[in-house]
Amino acid sequence: MRRSQFFLALMAFCVGLGLFRVKYQVMALEKNHKQVVKSISETRESIHVLKAELTHLNDPARLQKLAITHLNFSALKPNQVVEIAELPRQTKEVKVSQDPIEALMDAVNAVSPQQERASTKTSSQEVAHAA
Repeated sequence: MRRSQFFLALMAFCVGLGLFRVKYQVMALEKNHKQVVKSISETRESIHVLKAELTHLNDPARLQKLAITHLNFSALKPNQVVEIAELPRQTKEVKVSQDPIEALMDAVNAVSPQQERASTKTSSQEVAHAA
């Protein structure tokens, strides 16, 4: 009888120890779960704020106002429309870049305004001499 009582006491102790460990593991997991839920909530709130900000920044009326204020764009004039053959040739070779903005700036810098004016003056002088 004593063996069975000892065995039952040992089993009760082991089960109690196991429950103790499980209880604290569950508490740690609940704490972790609350932190994750809080983090998700904060992230959703920040996404909501960012979407509202993006909507404001991409507002067509706002962009139009900024373009008029800072870019000095105006309607296209008839003398600004030319055929491709009338455009000045590039004098420098344009390097190919992975960055599209850099490639665009390189292409713009390849034909400088001074070169364009010089080619226009040469063309007008040739026309005057031919006449």
